Amino acid sequence: MEQTYEELKAENAELKALVKHLLEEIASLKAQLKQNSKNSSKPPSSDQKPNLPIAPKKKRNPFHRGASRQLLPESMVTSSTDKRIDTCPRCRSTMSPTGKVVKWQQIELPEIKGLVHQWNLHVCQCPNCHLVATPELEENEKYALGPRLEALVNLCLSRFRMSHLLVREFISTLLPTTLLSQGLVSKIKLRAAKALAIPQQQLIEKILSEKGPLHTDATSWRHEGINEHAIVMRVRDLVAFSFVSHQNKETFKKLLPKGKLHLVTDRGLAVSEVGARLHQYCLCHLLRNLQGIAEHPQTTLNQVEKIAEIHETIQHLFVDKHRMEKGEISQNTWRQYGYQAWLFIEDLIEEILKLEPKEKVRRFFEKMKKGYQHFKVYLRDPSFPMTNNLAEEALRSLVIARKLCFGSRSEYGKSWRAAMQSLTETFHRQKCSILDFLSNVVQAYRFGNPAPDICG
Repeated sequence: MEQTYEELKAENAELKALVKHLLEEIASLKAQLKQNSKNSSKPPSSDQKPNLPIAPKKKRNPFHRGASRQLLPESMVTSSTDKRIDTCPRCRSTMSPTGKVVKWQQIELPEIKGLVHQWNLHVCQCPNCHLVATPELEENEKYALGPRLEALVNLCLSRFRMSHLLVREFISTLLPTTLLSQGLVSKIKLRAAKALAIPQQQLIEKILSEKGPLHTDATSWRHEGINEHAIVMRVRDLVAFSFVSHQNKETFKKLLPKGKLHLVTDRGLAVSEVGARLHQYCLCHLLRNLQGIAEHPQTTLNQVEKIAEIHETIQHLFVDKHRMEKGEISQNTWRQYGYQAWLFIEDLIEEILKLEPKEKVRRFFEKMKKGYQHFKVYLRDPSFPMTNNLAEEALRSLVIARKLCFGSRSEYGKSWRAAMQSLTETFHRQKCSILDFLSNVVQAYRFGNPAPDICG
């Protein structure tokens, strides 16, 4: 019996060792399966995609009208052709018109020819003193390009983000005998910067006097090798840019005067000294910040779980807004759900602060705790926005231009960029002709007249 007991004891010890080894190997294999691009050196393309439920196919609406190119009005038709079928293709009988006419239009580009006006300056000589004199051109006659062509050059440089070389090649393609120099393009920008100074100021004053929500944001701008800032201000379809050296409280205090402003900004913008009537924070920017703080190495697993609950609750706020707009819930119900959600978020933040987070995580949530009243402004009126996407959208074109031209190297270049960016973004959203307005501005500048009113 003792011998059998010793054998069984030895066998039991071997089995325990084998089980321990197998458990360690299983844990190692599980850890390898959980590796992805965030916790290892694997590329993002190797991450395993989650198994999402197959969404049911949406039924196509049989009453949906297809989108197609609309016919131009009859006033724009320059020529037309009537076509009829005289003989029936089936029984060869004579066909008679029914009165119904199907119209089809083909748009063609006419041959582009420059309109060249020439001044013949006749040289005259005095028979008595033999003085030879040549008549002088007036100030508005000394320009090599007409107002409309000069406006087109400015539009190519700004709206279509062409370089000086591409603009010169483009004009040469339209008018093969017209060759622009690099210096002429720079002079055109200089004149436009001076001519657009007043319309730019009028646009800013118009935006600041509007009653709607004022969306404001900022991005960096490189000027003469120094980092500066481009401030965008937008109310509905009015957009204006201002380039400043410093993005601080004093700058925004001068740029945005005190008044009955409803200011919509990102949480990090230094606008606390503006003194607006309503100051609202963007919820999309808050979602991005929460995602960044959750991925920070100082954030623990318990804190990440709380942050995920906050993130999901804010996303449900957008869902409730869409439900209210569709009529699924009333405005009072939507507002009640919103205030309840923010009370839940406040409780989650208190729980995170009780977990004694690290310095950066603690400062983030303490700052968020101070801004409760700014996050909930949208609940006062269903027409108020929840995000600052209008300002982000207006900045997109300028950010692309910055990556192409690397900023500005002259003072007039910076002024030209701010004015042209403001006008092109505004006229594009108002669906008005920016080319006609620029032509009128150039024409007024040449004759010394005041620029046309942009708000007229």
